[in-house]
Amino acid sequence: MFQKILFPTDLTEDKDRILPFVTKMADRFDSEIHCIHSLQTSSYYGITGSGTAHMAESEISAVSEAEKTLKKFVSANLNGRNIQIAVLTGKPGNTIIAYARENNIELIIMGHSTTGIDRIALGSVAEYVVKHSPTPVLIISPAVLQT
Repeated sequence: MFQKILFPTDLTEDKDRILPFVTKMADRFDSEIHCIHSLQTSSYYGITGSGTAHMAESEISAVSEAEKTLKKFVSANLNGRNIQIAVLTGKPGNTIIAYARENNIELIIMGHSTTGIDRIALGSVAEYVVKHSPTPVLIISPAVLQT
């Protein structure tokens, strides 16, 4: 039923709490897991007025660090499974939806934040994904994540 599961992560400690939900679903359906992280770096440099050369250098460095962190997480927790990983740049909600469409994802499993003014109801990224996803989305509640 779910041959490809997308697990977008912000690389915070919540990824460790969401992981059991991802692995249970993947085991149940013998699914390929796509573990991705999306960096939104360009808008930061646009606001601060930094030059494009500095922006490109900083983005490359940020992507490289995120790739190392993601690979370490995957090798420690998902070794031996059918895994695809990617670090993307852009608005997280947009990149998650684009990745899901481009890779024929059949289920997205993610958490949502409870901090910040934009995250009062559900979480700005999670809300965007739920509203625009071409596939079912399983949102893991922060209350579940805190246990």
